[in-house]
Amino acid sequence: MSERALFVVAPLVSIVVLIVTAAVRWRLDHAVSVGDSPTMIAARRRPFIDRVPAIGFYGLLVGHVIIVGWPDQLLRWSRNLFRLMAFELTLFALGLMALAGVAAAVRRHVLQRTETGGLADAALLGALLVTLVSGIGIAVIYRWAAVWSAVTVTPYARALFRLRPNLEPIEAMPYLVKLHIFSSFVVVALLAFTRSLKAVLLPVRRAMNAFVAPVVASVDRRCALLFERAIQSGRRVMWPEEDDPS
Repeated sequence: MSERALFVVAPLVSIVVLIVTAAVRWRLDHAVSVGDSPTMIAARRRPFIDRVPAIGFYGLLVGHVIIVGWPDQLLRWSRNLFRLMAFELTLFALGLMALAGVAAAVRRHVLQRTETGGLADAALLGALLVTLVSGIGIAVIYRWAAVWSAVTVTPYARALFRLRPNLEPIEAMPYLVKLHIFSSFVVVALLAFTRSLKAVLLPVRRAMNAFVAPVVASVDRRCALLFERAIQSGRRVMWPEEDDPS
């Protein structure tokens, strides 16, 4: 399979599949509703140790967003050796936290067979395992991976999101880096068909309930008031005798 199929076609298809599927499931699950669902309440009642893998995943996501979204600022900020080491070690620790969660899930799914997920959940766990192991391997084998990724991988990712794919920045990348990138997009595609998508949508739902829903309600009230005033003004023009006190 060509590199264009692996690093252009497959990523774009995976993103489209995730967006469409998430929108459909959001609609079916009535995600924008007032109040917390039982799933959200149960998630907050979990002990802290069970939240460690989620912290690892979300922390890695934020770190990668920084690398792709603000590469110049990251390069300037990381000129200090101690800050550079802190950033690299933080990402490495977050990767280990996420890997521990995936390993525990694989153990439950394969060995104890306590998980009830289907084939898509099992495939997602396998893809996550490959993505995390390859990412940790990059951090161990290649020094300062997060920083040089801002110079090499970031241009590729930005060109891809602009729908102007350019494979030149990653053509000379090591096999482990290419495996990490491709497996990441496989995770994105598989996520759309698993129960884990709800866990990803939970923070979005909480943000919607906290910020967007009140704004929408306020706009609805304002629109209703303006509509009512427009009707009253139209009545005065059409039937002025109704306002005549005599």
